Amino acid sequence: MEEELHAGCTKPTGRRLLIEGTIILLIFSLFLEIRNIIDYLIFVVIWYAILVLLILWFKSYTYCIVGNKVIIKSIIGRKVITLENLKDIFISQGPIARRLNCGSIYIVPEAGKITVLIDIKNPQEFLEKIQNSRP
Repeated sequence: MEEELHAGCTKPTGRRLLIEGTIILLIFSLFLEIRNIIDYLIFVVIWYAILVLLILWFKSYTYCIVGNKVIIKSIIGRKVITLENLKDIFISQGPIARRLNCGSIYIVPEAGKITVLIDIKNPQEFLEKIQNSRP
């Protein structure tokens, strides 16, 4: 059972978030009045500390396919999505995510809330695994 659980599992990648966070920092830095380089360096350190915490939060999630269910595990709990009665399932990728071969998978049930599997590496492969697990 444990081997089966790990075979269909994936975790979010933090590369897209790191690159997008750096781009936002660079754009934001263009509009700052930098009077003291030390203050700016403190700002950059705080920016990256928050960004790293956010990446670690996202990387704490694990998405597993077991039977006809997707199990989402995180620090705060576990969510089980049954793959029966789905309205739609699709991938969303921006230009940076496409370049990094990652993307988010949206699972839209007939009733209930949409679930997003964020920043999965090789999203097309994981989507195919989900579709093959559907009854």
